[in-house]
Amino acid sequence: MPKLILGTLGAIVIALIWAVFASLMGAPSIVITVGAVAIGAGVYTYVDRRST
Repeated sequence: MPKLILGTLGAIVIALIWAVFASLMGAPSIVITVGAVAIGAGVYTYVDRRST
């Protein structure tokens, strides 16, 4: 269970960093949103697979 929590927190942090970086670069909001969701899901899935 702790790995799942860490994976979730990691996904949120990386998605937030992406959102801030993309905003500073002037990316459209849809790109920021889709990118953050994709990155978060990818990190979450990666951590989830490593924990099994």
